Amino acid sequence: MEMSVDQIKEIICSDSDMKETIDAMPPNLSLKHIIRFLGMPESTVYKITRQPSFPKLDVGISSFIVPRPLFLYWYYQHCFFPST
Repeated sequence: MEMSVDQIKEIICSDSDMKETIDAMPPNLSLKHIIRFLGMPESTVYKITRQPSFPKLDVGISSFIVPRPLFLYWYYQHCFFPST
Protein backbone atom coordinates (compact mmCIF):
# COMPACT_ATOMS: atom_id res chain seq x y z
CA MET A 1 0.00 0.00 0.00
CA GLU A 2 1.44 3.34 -1.07
CA MET A 3 1.27 6.14 1.45
CA SER A 4 1.63 9.85 0.90
CA VAL A 5 4.41 11.78 2.58
CA ASP A 6 1.78 13.59 4.66
CA GLN A 7 0.46 10.26 5.95
CA ILE A 8 3.98 9.10 6.73
CA LYS A 9 4.78 12.34 8.54
CA GLU A 10 1.62 11.94 10.61
CA ILE A 11 2.67 8.43 11.66
CA ILE A 12 6.25 9.42 12.45
CA CYS A 13 5.11 12.55 14.29
CA SER A 14 2.82 10.63 16.65
CA ASP A 15 5.63 11.18 19.18
CA SER A 16 5.69 14.88 20.14
CA ASP A 17 9.50 14.96 20.36
CA MET A 18 9.78 13.52 16.86
CA LYS A 19 7.24 16.03 15.55
CA GLU A 20 9.28 18.88 17.03
CA THR A 21 12.46 17.49 15.46
CA ILE A 22 10.89 17.08 12.03
CA ASP A 23 9.24 20.52 12.12
CA ALA A 24 12.65 22.06 12.90
CA MET A 25 14.28 20.42 9.87
CA PRO A 26 14.93 22.63 6.84
CA PRO A 27 13.19 21.84 3.53
CA ASN A 28 16.46 20.51 2.08
CA LEU A 29 18.71 18.43 4.30
CA SER A 30 22.47 18.22 4.24
CA LEU A 31 24.66 15.44 5.57
CA LYS A 32 24.90 17.15 8.98
CA HIS A 33 21.08 17.33 9.29
CA ILE A 34 20.77 13.63 8.50
CA ILE A 35 23.53 12.73 10.95
CA ARG A 36 21.79 14.72 13.70
CA PHE A 37 18.39 13.19 12.91
CA LEU A 38 19.55 9.58 12.72
CA GLY A 39 22.00 9.93 15.62
CA MET A 40 24.60 7.81 13.87
CA PRO A 41 28.30 8.39 13.20
CA GLU A 42 29.15 10.39 10.09
CA SER A 43 30.88 7.42 8.46
CA THR A 44 27.75 5.27 8.86
CA VAL A 45 25.43 7.96 7.50
CA TYR A 46 27.79 8.58 4.60
CA LYS A 47 27.59 4.86 3.69
CA ILE A 48 23.79 5.00 3.91
CA THR A 49 23.64 8.02 1.60
CA ARG A 50 25.71 6.17 -0.99
CA GLN A 51 23.07 3.42 -1.32
CA PRO A 52 21.12 3.57 -4.61
CA SER A 53 17.80 3.71 -2.75
CA PHE A 54 18.75 6.84 -0.79
CA PRO A 55 16.95 9.92 -2.21
CA LYS A 56 19.70 12.50 -2.67
CA LEU A 57 20.29 15.23 -5.23
CA ASP A 58 23.95 15.76 -6.05
CA VAL A 59 24.87 19.45 -6.02
CA GLY A 60 28.60 19.12 -6.45
CA ILE A 61 31.42 16.65 -6.59
CA SER A 62 31.11 15.65 -2.95
CA SER A 63 27.98 17.37 -1.71
CA PHE A 64 24.27 16.69 -1.92
CA ILE A 65 20.92 17.73 -0.54
CA VAL A 66 17.93 15.63 0.35
CA PRO A 67 14.43 17.11 0.09
CA ARG A 68 12.76 16.61 3.48
CA PRO A 69 9.65 14.83 2.10
CA LEU A 70 11.81 12.30 0.24
CA PHE A 71 13.95 11.74 3.32
CA LEU A 72 10.86 11.15 5.49
CA TYR A 73 9.53 8.68 2.94
CA TRP A 74 12.90 6.86 2.90
CA TYR A 75 13.13 6.95 6.71
CA TYR A 76 9.67 5.45 7.07
CA GLN A 77 10.43 2.65 4.64
CA HIS A 78 13.93 1.81 5.86
CA CYS A 79 14.20 2.83 9.52
CA PHE A 80 10.88 3.58 11.13
CA PHE A 81 8.89 0.71 9.70
CA PRO A 82 11.23 -1.46 7.63
CA SER A 83 9.60 -3.98 5.37
CA THR A 84 10.46 -7.61 5.92
